[in-house]
Amino acid sequence: MKKKNALLQTKALVGMAVFAALAFVLSLVLRFPVLFLTFDVKDAIICTAAFIYGPIAAPIVALLAALLELILNISGTGLYGFVMNFLSSATLATVASVIYYRWRTRNGAIVSLFLAVVSMVAVMMGANILITPYYMTGGSVEAVVKLIPSVLLPFNLAKGLLNGAITLLIYKPIKIAMKRAHLVEKNASAGKEQTVAAEFRITRSTWIILAIAAVMIVAAVLLFYAILN
Repeated sequence: MKKKNALLQTKALVGMAVFAALAFVLSLVLRFPVLFLTFDVKDAIICTAAFIYGPIAAPIVALLAALLELILNISGTGLYGFVMNFLSSATLATVASVIYYRWRTRNGAIVSLFLAVVSMVAVMMGANILITPYYMTGGSVEAVVKLIPSVLLPFNLAKGLLNGAITLLIYKPIKIAMKRAHLVEKNASAGKEQTVAAEFRITRSTWIILAIAAVMIVAAVLLFYAILN
């Protein structure tokens, strides 16, 4: 039993490191400028890791990904970018995974992501007010507050919604693939044939997730459009 637990812990640590590396790579190849801000999809990978490994994985994977960006100076914003990246990713993934850990159903996943987006937006608004003025040349709290309704609020909301939608779409396929590769534990209460068949069946629940993800994506795109116009 001890050897099995140690093996599972090792697999989890390696898995979290791999997810952090993947999040970093995606932040390199899928970066989109939105005025003076940058959108990427790494938070979806961090949320997926937290859904798979539990809430403790959220700050760990978020920290590793943010550290990689800081060390390689990808964003060019130094320590400020590191702090803001970590706060955004860790808040979204931690809140989502804590709720989903206690409510592991389709509805639990959807509700957890929506509450996570709200929490992330609230944290980032506070962080922008408290931290951003010290980073901006000649910046002030008043200048940052003026940017909240037109840029900062819609940007963070769009970022959260789009990453939440991607999480809904990729979590289950990734979890199934990892189970089949024996990288995470399978459900011991179900037989192999029954489990595989159930996992790959397209059900009403699948269509609901697809529909909700589509609405979230459309909302995010409209918010980005509003910022740029």
